[in-house]
Amino acid sequence: MSLKRHKRLSSKKKKSPKDNLQAEVLHELSLEAYQAIPLDVSSMLDIITWTLGNQSPLEPSDLPKAFLQSLWLLRKDARTPWCESLHNLVTNDDNNSTGKVLSSFKGDSQGAINPLDLITAVYMSASTFLQQEISKRMMQCQFSIPLVLPNKDPEEPSCFLLWPLRGIVGQWRSHPLNKYRRIQEGDLATTCMPLVSFVRLGCCSVSKSQVLNHMLRGVTSSCQTFLHRGMEGGQLPKRLSGGLVEIGWHLPTGDSTKDVFPVPLVFSNLRGDASAHEKCLTFLCKASSAIVVFCGNLKEKEKLLLASCKDTNSKLILIDLLDTERNGSRVVGFVDENLEKYMGLPEESVIQGRGLSEDALASKLCDTLKHLLPDRLKLITLEEAAQFAADIGLNVDEGPICQKAMASVEEVLKGAFVEQISRARKSRE
Repeated sequence: MSLKRHKRLSSKKKKSPKDNLQAEVLHELSLEAYQAIPLDVSSMLDIITWTLGNQSPLEPSDLPKAFLQSLWLLRKDARTPWCESLHNLVTNDDNNSTGKVLSSFKGDSQGAINPLDLITAVYMSASTFLQQEISKRMMQCQFSIPLVLPNKDPEEPSCFLLWPLRGIVGQWRSHPLNKYRRIQEGDLATTCMPLVSFVRLGCCSVSKSQVLNHMLRGVTSSCQTFLHRGMEGGQLPKRLSGGLVEIGWHLPTGDSTKDVFPVPLVFSNLRGDASAHEKCLTFLCKASSAIVVFCGNLKEKEKLLLASCKDTNSKLILIDLLDTERNGSRVVGFVDENLEKYMGLPEESVIQGRGLSEDALASKLCDTLKHLLPDRLKLITLEEAAQFAADIGLNVDEGPICQKAMASVEEVLKGAFVEQISRARKSRE
């Protein structure tokens, strides 16, 4: 069933949204029907009718199709489709900047939906097979990909998305000490790599996602892997994507003058204040090789969470972004010590980020991580990370039934391979 036809059939059965922001966004995008019957791969078969000359979306319910259409065409602006009415308002307003106009929009205004909420809503509404196809194209565009998807019901646990990552294959060339640099290729769900996670505690003036972009691609690159507030629509409030964990890869080419890091790395990014998403924070602390915490003005709850981060096996790196003008000294708000002394961490594990720009902070973080590579950070696969997610109570899209089926398939393939070798030997005899 095509997206347009499914939309027509479901429009007759529309229900008013529940009393929460998550359901509000799904209602505005007309995606409620797909929560019961997910949007599947067959819905994308009308891609042959899509052209570059298609009209801009006229209302919020057109945004999901506009996003998927642009993504299938591998357009770099796929994540930021605007409704025509909002675009006209911005371009015709001579007195206000784009950011001011967008900030003035309320959550229920036409077209005023944060692009990260749009992506989250589409993933929530898609089947696992369609999620896999979307993720492949997101990777081709060098966009970040959802790893942990928040539930539309805030009371229910988030879901770890492993299946959509299984179809993603990457190539890289590390920088070994010897001159031989072999090109490597691997399924990014089952390949061992360091996993470096970024979270925020408290309010920070620095854009964590922009720092990540500079670290992944370099300061001079125009590639925006992670959406941030400096992009079109990034200033709008996030109503659906709080607690979303995204990932992006750094895959070296072997050219030391261009590569930021000498080995492949996975970067994850927790959206929103980590104190509001404790289960996701716990998961990242357990699964990550290193966890980077952007520390703003902390309260008692954040203090306890920060202490819990130290008790994990992950390497802990703190970015001190405390507002000294408001607090009078470089302390954690309620503690008469600086971060190094309070946390009992070595000086190199705490970076003073106050007054630094995003690119300067990214440069410092890169230097810190390079000292830990290649052998001072544990390696992990995303398959192993899925087990950590299940252990702490997150849902995993590949449940026991799926795992049993995959094990059976592997046994069949293994048996077929052994039989093939046996036949080859007999033919030679």
